[in-house]
Amino acid sequence: MPAPRRRRTPDQARAEILDAATELIARHGPDGVGLRRVAEAAGVTHGLVTHYFGTYRALVRAVLERENERKRERVRERLRADGSVPYADAMTEVLFDILADERFVRLWTWSQLHGWDHETTPDSPTDLSRLVDAIEEGVHAVLPPPEGPDRARIERVVLLAMSGAYGYALGRRYWLTSLGHDPDDPGHDAAYRTALSSVLAAHLGGSTP
Repeated sequence: MPAPRRRRTPDQARAEILDAATELIARHGPDGVGLRRVAEAAGVTHGLVTHYFGTYRALVRAVLERENERKRERVRERLRADGSVPYADAMTEVLFDILADERFVRLWTWSQLHGWDHETTPDSPTDLSRLVDAIEEGVHAVLPPPEGPDRARIERVVLLAMSGAYGYALGRRYWLTSLGHDPDDPGHDAAYRTALSSVLAAHLGGSTP
């Protein structure tokens, strides 16, 4: 049922449009929504959505950018709070916290499968490079070069962390069931997180190239 329309500030209207679009896209995928459906869910006119975002593809991109920025900020906050705590633990913990949000996992999966987040120009930083920037800043604030890991090592750790965390989030229920385990037992998640953190910490701080 469409949300009732009411007076909003421009910032409120834009945020509520993004909120509605995020929920719909996560549930149905980018190909199953459209501007009019988002406008109905947000309780605004189709023209207002067009005014703020132009095209539906631009709206999807804005949704992905906002969700990824929230992810990056959680990484920054965790690194600032941890200080000298091992960064691999911080990275895996924040990734698993993010991936506990099934809405985000569905949104991310759709974006990867359908190429909705792959539109960048040669001179524009990607979402992943900005995530690495945030992690590199936090790591080097405590352990600057040459003692700290270089950019290439941090990038590899991020790729390992994302592959391990996202792959587990997508396949855990089927895999654990196939192995004869209860996928709803949180102990399996904790054990996997600990194992992945150990692998990442060894690469981040060790001599492995």
